[in-house]
Amino acid sequence: MNRLSFLSAVIILILFNSSCNRRIRYIYKENQQIDSIYSYPVKSEKYKLKPDDVLHIKIITTEPDINALFQIDEQTNNLNQNLNGGNFYLSGFTVNDTGYVQIPILGTMKAAEKTVSEFRNDVTSKAHEYLKDAIVNVKFVNFKISFLGEVNNKGSIYIYQDNIDILEAVSRAGGVTDYANMKNITIVRQKNDSRIVYKLDLTNRELLTSDKFYLYPDDIIIVEPINAKIAKINLKDYIFFFSALSSAISTTVLILNIFAKTP
Repeated sequence: MNRLSFLSAVIILILFNSSCNRRIRYIYKENQQIDSIYSYPVKSEKYKLKPDDVLHIKIITTEPDINALFQIDEQTNNLNQNLNGGNFYLSGFTVNDTGYVQIPILGTMKAAEKTVSEFRNDVTSKAHEYLKDAIVNVKFVNFKISFLGEVNNKGSIYIYQDNIDILEAVSRAGGVTDYANMKNITIVRQKNDSRIVYKLDLTNRELLTSDKFYLYPDDIIIVEPINAKIAKINLKDYIFFFSALSSAISTTVLILNIFAKTP
């Protein structure tokens, strides 16, 4: 084994050993005692509805004809068919450009700049003016977030709830790979007519009290790789280059020796 091959083998072993011994830590606190409990105040800004948001609105009463106006075909309301949010998008109520939603019987109601809970209360109050026994259910159905980088399931996922934090979102993406850099998570968020980008450290408990702990619809989460993976990829390129170079030199020397021996 020549010196270059030996050096390459040593580097590969070091990278492999560092990646195998690496421990993935979420919200890590090194000096926490067993059975100890820590309390962190939640700091989250509730998402406010905006134009083009889609809502699932269902009003249940004792009147079958009224129920039918808000009935979604049960055959299309199963988990397997709604993973992409398509059925709810087609059957939902869209917030129009002026921030209002047109609801059967109730008429036009403002939704923009209100949380889902606030809008649900408004719809409930309005429904009770016409339907004393009405039960109102309002859900936000186009909450989509996308994952790139070192996660096991890349792509978009739909969240059928009002909000979600970064830890639960990562778990729904199948968790991170062994090469994920938990200290370097990039969030890309659209706000009005611009994009804002910020970084998260999932090993820092201060994240629990940050307003960045909760995600917004259409957020893009990029999980950066650790340096070991970058080095491993670069090492493969270097090994390929030197192997090709070595082969070329060996072939050239062989051809020169053949011509040198030719009388």
